[in-house]
Order: sequence, then structure tokens, then C-alpha cells
Amino acid sequence: MRDVAPMPPPSTSAAPATPDDRSTSFTAVEGNAKEQYSGGALLVTAYAALWVVLFAWVAIVWRKQGAVNARLADLERVLDQAAAKADEKNEKK
Repeated sequence: MRDVAPMPPPSTSAAPATPDDRSTSFTAVEGNAKEQYSGGALLVTAYAALWVVLFAWVAIVWRKQGAVNARLADLERVLDQAAAKADEKNEKK
């Protein structure tokens, strides 16, 4: 991988005469880069992070659905009890 060396600041003494005078060029720097990662390793890390987030989301939704199912079962039980009491009152009349 090649790094780019910064250009020295332009002189402020005179304005450039032509567009070619204003152009800049980059010079490649040879040597070991301090922060260099393999593209494959970054890809695998990104996919692993994505799968972890996805599984966490599925687990959270699963738990919430279980809580909703439990509340629904309780509500059905209470409604059945109330209906049974209402039937008993109607039969006594």
C-alpha cells in the first residue's frame, strides 16, 4: 500500500501565472504503514458483527413475543372466568 506525502504549503509571494503552475502532484512514500489491515479480515469482522447484531435482535424479539404470549394467555383465562361467572348469573335468574 502506498501512502501519500503532504505537499509543502504554497508560497504566498506571487500568484501562479498558468493553471499548470497551480497543479499539485502526489509523491508515493515507500515504507511500512502503521495502520494497515487486511481487506479480508475487515470483511470477516464486519460480517461477524452483523450476525451478532442480528442474533441479538432475534433473541430480544423472541423474548418479547414470549411475554406477549404469556399476557395473552392470562387475558384469555380472565375472560373465560368472567364469561363463566356471567353464565352462572344468567342461569340463576
